[in-house]
Amino acid sequence: MKKKILAALLCAAMSASLLAGCGGNSGSGNGSGSAAASGQSYTMKMHLSLGETDPVYKSAEVFAKTVNEKTGGAITVELYPSSSLGNTADCLEGLSLGICNIVYESIGNLASMSSLANVEAAPYLYSGVDHWKAVWEGEIGQDILTKLGEDCGMTLMGAGLQGVRVMCSNKRIETPADVAGFKLRVPTIPIYLDTWQWLGATPTPLGGSEVFTAIQQGTVNGAENGLTNIASLSWDESCDYIIETNHVYNTVSFIMDKNYFTSLPAEYQTIIQEASVEAGKYCTDLVMDATESVRPEVEAAGCEFINTDVSLWQQALDGFLEAKYPDLVPYADAIKAADPA
Repeated sequence: MKKKILAALLCAAMSASLLAGCGGNSGSGNGSGSAAASGQSYTMKMHLSLGETDPVYKSAEVFAKTVNEKTGGAITVELYPSSSLGNTADCLEGLSLGICNIVYESIGNLASMSSLANVEAAPYLYSGVDHWKAVWEGEIGQDILTKLGEDCGMTLMGAGLQGVRVMCSNKRIETPADVAGFKLRVPTIPIYLDTWQWLGATPTPLGGSEVFTAIQQGTVNGAENGLTNIASLSWDESCDYIIETNHVYNTVSFIMDKNYFTSLPAEYQTIIQEASVEAGKYCTDLVMDATESVRPEVEAAGCEFINTDVSLWQQALDGFLEAKYPDLVPYADAIKAADPA
């Protein structure tokens, strides 16, 4: 308990320091444009778990540049890649304390605060990228972001496709039956654990930085992620196969503490919202291009791509949401109904 109290005090002290260093960047809280006219400036720290070569980071650069230019230099967004500010869970908790001001991550990371966040990682909701765009660049996606924000006391803006998740493995896997007992690394998000347990695997939650060594040492026999993420994290260098399950379409969003965001001048709020949408779309385009270009590099590293029958995996997961996450079923139904095909 003493450690927790000490940590809270340290966080509060850091928050106060950040506010003082930004010329009172907490704002007046009334959302008026007068603060902007007074020459008030803001420095915002953004957490990213991925490195500088990843499309997510590159789209974050676009966001930062756009916000800085459109506010006439009044807002500077500093990017902290590769979890240099701490892990994603800690940074999300630190938003309200000012340890960081923006988290640009998969919305599934909010699952500890809202069960609705699990919908981001619900398996086999999309028929393809056009379907994903119809959802997350439309009303359904915005409704989910709004509801998540209400649940978590945060503001979620913009949506980018982080990648379509596949498996990297040291075992040749062609059907769901092949994963029985398979030691698979999964993120520390509940629905990933439940999905792979349902399929008969032995999922092991690990942080992303631990995966490469865990595969090398045999702690796990594989992992799953978007292909660009697998490559940027060098997981392919310790695996023999890429299994094209395409089971989850990851969605990233810009996440801010609601009180901090609404304390900004109204014109700045609008600029940040518009920049987040622009950057999200740019992220999607980058990821799709990078997924194609990185494939030969992964093959050159010694990985064989296995084109599995996705319908078999869908059948194996029939009834999963109804049994494990019944509260997500209405959202899943709305997502599936939005398929433009």
